[in-house]
Amino acid sequence: MSETFFGPWRIVLTNANSHFAQRMLITGSDAADGEYAIAFGQVVDVTATGAQWRLETQFFPFGGPAWQPGDTRRSTRFEAPTGLIVQIDGAARPPGTGTTFTNLTLVCTCLDPETNPIPGPNPFDFTLPG
Repeated sequence: MSETFFGPWRIVLTNANSHFAQRMLITGSDAADGEYAIAFGQVVDVTATGAQWRLETQFFPFGGPAWQPGDTRRSTRFEAPTGLIVQIDGAARPPGTGTTFTNLTLVCTCLDPETNPIPGPNPFDFTLPG
């Protein structure tokens, strides 16, 4: 299953655990299009930009014959001061065929300053006068 993103994002692989070969496929970006291997111990840290681009996880089942779309679950949160984060948990199976997503975790952090404004100073002053 693929996910659509808008603007600049940093994608970091934080977990990989599968017996199947896996990869991440980026399409429609300004300069990060391609296939990125996902494996235990593999470092994946990619910055993708573009008006609209897609990220898809894929797996290669035993016996092939070709790469298949992986099942994913997307969750979104906002963490100060990091900003908007989309976490994609995946499974090496066809989309919609299970309920656990433990084969991979991609943490996507928005890099758009309009979305992630620079935090201002603390508006509360708890100091005691003189």
